[in-house]
Amino acid sequence: MTDIPLVPAMAAAGPDEPSRIGALLGAVLPPAACLLGLVLLWAVGSATGLIPFYFLPAPQAVALEFVNNTEVLVRHGTATLTEALSGFVIGNATAVVAAAVLSSVPALRDMFYPYALVSRAIPIIVFAPVVVVLLGRGYPPIIAIVSFTVYFPTFLNMMRGLAAVDADLDELLHTFSASRRQRLFLVSFPTAVPYFFAALKISASSCFISALVTEWIGANVGLGYLVVVSSQYFKLASLWAAIFTSAGLTLSLLGLVHVAEHLCGRFTATAAEMDA
Repeated sequence: MTDIPLVPAMAAAGPDEPSRIGALLGAVLPPAACLLGLVLLWAVGSATGLIPFYFLPAPQAVALEFVNNTEVLVRHGTATLTEALSGFVIGNATAVVAAAVLSSVPALRDMFYPYALVSRAIPIIVFAPVVVVLLGRGYPPIIAIVSFTVYFPTFLNMMRGLAAVDADLDELLHTFSASRRQRLFLVSFPTAVPYFFAALKISASSCFISALVTEWIGANVGLGYLVVVSSQYFKLASLWAAIFTSAGLTLSLLGLVHVAEHLCGRFTATAAEMDA
């Protein structure tokens, strides 16, 4: 009995590791270099007066705001994050259930789907004052507005995805006496997954935008409220710190969506084609 040579196998696996590191660096370094360049231009522009201080404070002033007022930013950021994530989950979950029901019941689809298409032309955020009057100030009206904002893009995308089922495959399962529920979970939902993630990428940013705008109207806490108060008292460093915090939260949620899409890669082979 001869020993199995381990060195060639290790050598064969070796070249893959540098290629992965190179791919990772290729994905990270260009955006990082661009961000560093923008910060340097910002610093130079502030130091030379090309960027007026009343428009954009110097980078060190904004950085000092993060250090000195960490507790304030965390408190307001936590409130905005709670509102945005609650609406994100409620809106998307409701949209998936509604799309599944309407796709399974043609009569309901014919009745309600045209109204859902028309809703795309209605800016939901304009109803924020009405919702604040109905639900009062605080979390409920903001979460409601965020949920409605998130709901319609996800619902429409899921309807498209559920309608894109391979008819032959669905018919094959039908010939094997698969129930409507089984066909929904085995064929329809996997087909709609790329459409769902495309909608989630839109929702990841729109949920924070809706939360921030609604906070201007009906909240006493949150990054949107902090932006309004900071602008009224001309605290520009605090204003921009709140803006950067909201941008960081949005990018973090968008990154989580991309990670989830990558983990579901066997269902999302056509997601890149859809984004293009």
